[in-house]
Amino acid sequence: MESEKQLMSLINAARVLTSTLDLDKVLHQLMQEVVRVIEGANSGILFIYDENRNKLVVKSGIGFDLEYLQKIALDVHEGMTGKTFSTKKGQIFRHMRDTTRAMENIQSENQSLFNKAVGAHQYPVSTICAPLLSKEGCIGVLTIDSFSEEVYFNSRDLLLLETFAAQATIAIENASLFAHQERSERIHSEMAAASLSHTGMKGINTTLSRLVQKETCVYNEHLEITASSSDEAENRGNGLRVHQEDELKDIMYNLQGISARHEADGAAFYLFPIQTDTITIGILVVFAKELDTLDQLAIDLGCSLFAREMMGQERIRTDLYNYEGYLLEQLFDQRIDMFSLPQRSLVGISEKSRFLCINLLISNDFLPFHELNRKRQVFNRLLYREVKHSHDKVLILDRNMEYDLLVIINDSRSEGAILEEFIRFFKDFNEKVQELMTFVFHAGLGRVFGQISEIQSSHRDAKRCAQYIRSRNNDEIIFSYKDLGIYRLFLKHERDELQEFVHDMIGPLLAYDEKHDSELFKTLKTYIECNQNMTSTAKASYVHLNTIKYRLQNIRDLLGKDSMEGKRIFELQMAIYMKEYLASS
Repeated sequence: MESEKQLMSLINAARVLTSTLDLDKVLHQLMQEVVRVIEGANSGILFIYDENRNKLVVKSGIGFDLEYLQKIALDVHEGMTGKTFSTKKGQIFRHMRDTTRAMENIQSENQSLFNKAVGAHQYPVSTICAPLLSKEGCIGVLTIDSFSEEVYFNSRDLLLLETFAAQATIAIENASLFAHQERSERIHSEMAAASLSHTGMKGINTTLSRLVQKETCVYNEHLEITASSSDEAENRGNGLRVHQEDELKDIMYNLQGISARHEADGAAFYLFPIQTDTITIGILVVFAKELDTLDQLAIDLGCSLFAREMMGQERIRTDLYNYEGYLLEQLFDQRIDMFSLPQRSLVGISEKSRFLCINLLISNDFLPFHELNRKRQVFNRLLYREVKHSHDKVLILDRNMEYDLLVIINDSRSEGAILEEFIRFFKDFNEKVQELMTFVFHAGLGRVFGQISEIQSSHRDAKRCAQYIRSRNNDEIIFSYKDLGIYRLFLKHERDELQEFVHDMIGPLLAYDEKHDSELFKTLKTYIECNQNMTSTAKASYVHLNTIKYRLQNIRDLLGKDSMEGKRIFELQMAIYMKEYLASS
């Protein structure tokens, strides 16, 4: 009859197993059948391993006060259950001395909760524990207790318990598989709905945060928060931007940047790059200690939607910038008369407007094409962003490795103040660029002009300045046409022509210095700068006055007796300037 009873319990358990996917109901029925069929059993607990907490927690129980029982969380080696879990083998604790010894490492908090759940301060007289074994390992423990001094469990009881443990494992895996599939479908469905709802970054982020049940926020390419799941998430995101700036920039400006777990001030978070095919355009932050595979699925979908949304916004901005660039190109072609009133309004031109042309040259000639292309995209986006915050309206024409800018000025600032402002602007801009990547550019500023018909002249001056400063091969990145001084005259001539003039004027002097290691050229330059005063020249050169007289006589002998008079002295000064210009470029 006992065998019949056990067989019927197993049949009943199997029937429940296939009748519902409600895991709590299945496990409760299994527990009832176990306690009913194993003779002398008073109570039972089913523990499940919580991977995130690395604890064994109560999933179901019978014969205890569940209010206290469900608060118990055992370490993986704690008590009879912990020993069974860590060894992955069924355990029999036949006598009170066995259960007492096995419970010696129970933590005080768990001890107190167990006593309250039992209703008395006592350990079971006899206990059997069976591990729940799956392909991945041990996922929990089924524990049966007897508090009767007349009952001592044996190996036959353990064998029967292991049969029920196998059924419990199947139930848990089935429910987990169903829940996984159901959640996966819900993730796809809700993320698709968020994408179609036209609620933008905020709506997508809110849906993602709800699906993963974690706080999230999103940075754009400039590390500005564009969406957050709550005020708390936004505050934490602002804190990360201050304290984890290096990590954020490393992900933002490294195309190979991958998601990674980080910790700051004891709080864990994940950073996920939001990428296009070529560059990273944002970062998703998920504040969490651990993420499961379905969290990762939702995050991957979210990052794809964020990228699409950001690129959509970028396309709108790019279309506007391209249109403004098209209008600027028309201005360079002197087609202002073709502008409609809306176009003039968009450009910002009025009768009182003044203008300034700026030319930028990209100078990264030795970079591989793919790296240059990626860096130029970052540079391009940063340039448009910074220019947008300028005091003046600025049109940009992107010519791939060159940019033409037209500044439209509608106030009374002086030309000097305007030029100084943009020199400072590009120096600050260069610092921001270099913080992100090694990238070289040179900027030339033309003259401020009042009539749009003068645009070609100012544009030409800006290009000459950019080319001049690039040719000097030093650390300067910006130069204005006004600061060129007399050098602006030389920019309009071919280098060979300038070299020829220098040779005609002071060639013998330079040849003599090179042959005799003398300083006649330097003396001539100082003499002219000192208004042809020999005493001042001697002091500036730190030599005796007679030395200067001797050198000047040599210069006259080499260049001609009339070389130090009238028009000839002016020509010599021009030749000196030309030589310095050629040397600097």
